[in-house]
Amino acid sequence: MHGKKNLPLVENDAKRLEACDLILLAGDLTEDNEIDEYGIVISRLRELSDAELVAVFGNEEYDEQHEEYRKRFPITFLEEERKDLKIDEMKVRLVGSTGSLDRPTWWQRTHMPGAWERYRERIAEINDLLVRDDSDVLVLLTHYAPTYATLIGERESAFPELGSQALEKVVIEKRPDLVVHAHAHKGKASARLARAQRSLEDFAAASSDVPVSNVSMPSRGKVTFFDVKKKDGGVRIDELR
Repeated sequence: MHGKKNLPLVENDAKRLEACDLILLAGDLTEDNEIDEYGIVISRLRELSDAELVAVFGNEEYDEQHEEYRKRFPITFLEEERKDLKIDEMKVRLVGSTGSLDRPTWWQRTHMPGAWERYRERIAEINDLLVRDDSDVLVLLTHYAPTYATLIGERESAFPELGSQALEKVVIEKRPDLVVHAHAHKGKASARLARAQRSLEDFAAASSDVPVSNVSMPSRGKVTFFDVKKKDGGVRIDELR
């Protein structure tokens, strides 16, 4: 959302938000680490909806202040963590992380010692967390794009500093039912990831490609909504227009 300036876009969807069971916040709810402004956004969302709020941190919520965010705001923050919920008789598992970049930004390379290793470690941690077990719905929530597929429209040379092809491999292998990210202000709204068809097993699994949604409000200009239902022994997820 990048702060209260985008609250009018939220107000436009007040009735839909009131009906939501779960609200996912994909990072950069504020700008320049303005914690008070983060609180303004959270407070307004609380006024509009009783739904549980689950968030990951974006690059605008600075690392050294993450504990302060956790203390001040009674919502669920996921940092390479998962949370299990039960919604309308569905077992929902959320895996959340800021995500990974294939190449740290110039600022990160200059000011964040160990940034390369940190991003590699996150990929391994997300891989370990993306286990379905008995969940009906498995969702991955990140800030950075876990693929280049939704970065189309951004400057191609910047793709490695906006997302991660390395994490895309994990997503394709683990096949969550939905992937939600932000960060890409000029990227595509959505894409589907499928395993390359090199065997009969891969061909049979082609129909279970993974939907990825870029919910960045500077890109979308609105809140993104999904309808999730059990269907034919599995789950169906439709983005609402």
